[in-house]
Amino acid sequence: MKNPIASWLVISSVFIAGLAVALSLTSLPTGAGNPKVLTVSFSNTNYKAFLEEAGRRFEHDHPGVSVIYMTPVATHREHLARTLRLAVAGEIQDISLQSYDQIAILMRRKLAIPLNDFIDSETDWNSLGLTAASMDACKLADKVYALPFESATPTLFFNKDLVRRAGGDPDHLPNDWDGILALAGKIHDLDDKIIGGFFDYNGSGNWTFQAMITSQGGRLMSEDDRAITFDGPEGRRALDIIRHFGQTGMVDMTQDQAFQAFTAGQIGIITQANTQLAPFEEEAKGRFEIQTMRWPLLSDRGRIPIGGRAMMMLTRDPQKQKIAWEYMKFLSNPQMQTLLAKMTGTTPVNMIAIREPAYLGEFYREHPNQRAAIEALPRVTGWYTFPGNNAARIFELLRNHLRDVAIRQTDVDKTLAAMSKDVRDLLP
Repeated sequence: MKNPIASWLVISSVFIAGLAVALSLTSLPTGAGNPKVLTVSFSNTNYKAFLEEAGRRFEHDHPGVSVIYMTPVATHREHLARTLRLAVAGEIQDISLQSYDQIAILMRRKLAIPLNDFIDSETDWNSLGLTAASMDACKLADKVYALPFESATPTLFFNKDLVRRAGGDPDHLPNDWDGILALAGKIHDLDDKIIGGFFDYNGSGNWTFQAMITSQGGRLMSEDDRAITFDGPEGRRALDIIRHFGQTGMVDMTQDQAFQAFTAGQIGIITQANTQLAPFEEEAKGRFEIQTMRWPLLSDRGRIPIGGRAMMMLTRDPQKQKIAWEYMKFLSNPQMQTLLAKMTGTTPVNMIAIREPAYLGEFYREHPNQRAAIEALPRVTGWYTFPGNNAARIFELLRNHLRDVAIRQTDVDKTLAAMSKDVRDLLP
């Protein structure tokens, strides 16, 4: 017979542990009110070791200052939700590493602190080394609301073995969509069970669809957020490309299923974030080699939406803001950006770190598959979020339409009209 007291103790300990975790996710750490204590939030435990090391180094350089990290949540969406809950409760972290597409949400809710005055106070801001394009991705209405922390961009991954079997040359891949789709068709012709090309329509925030629009110099909406602008020639061309991907053997799959199929050698070309390079290469090791390519640009005005995290100042305490600004600059410097890349595998946004041999210059010369992400950096733009409270619903609707075009081969013009109507109905 089980000991009821022991059982009660187990249940109680589980409850208390769960309560402690819940509290750590919805309230600020002890000491957060101290003007010398910086509270910092982020998502994804893969960044934990780097940030803890960065915190130790910053504290060493700034005696008396403490950096406390909130318990990380798993996803960007959870991170934003927790930040908004804290704001409603009347308390908020000092600095938050938020996804680029969430900068606008925190700005519209008047939680983000503009950084223009801090930047203007620097005697030689450009000497820090942050790329102009990544800085522009943090701007809204001529105000800077974040500093770039890292970069992720939509990228093309090729199975070099399948490319060769289809008569292609991995060292001279086509760099336009017509050539890429023609190659995908030849790969599919090798075997009906092989998917020539897979367009990832499941990405968060319709990231790859945005890339199709912005790479043509277009936008999802007008700069004042009042008019839909993806329903013109750029949208039609984007859907036509996605529809042609579907004709190379695509089947409906989740992201995880598509990743597994690619690394198993069942997909010739796949669109995905450059951050998937390391796991793709690890899983494909011993079976085939991978070649990457920067997202094709269809216009001189073409841009690529930036993903990953940006650093946002949320504290309104003037004394804390000064320390927060120093911390944000610290994470942006070449030394810390180099450490970030080495510890997490992400792409830095500091060009000094990227180019100089003393930092990462030699690494990028010796790892050509990393160049796609580096080549994209000068052409990045913001990751757009629709205004109002229905952004998540809009993204879900658009994803369904993208799936229909690729998998069900729905008519491009009819689908584009339906997409435009569905979005318009959900806008404020």
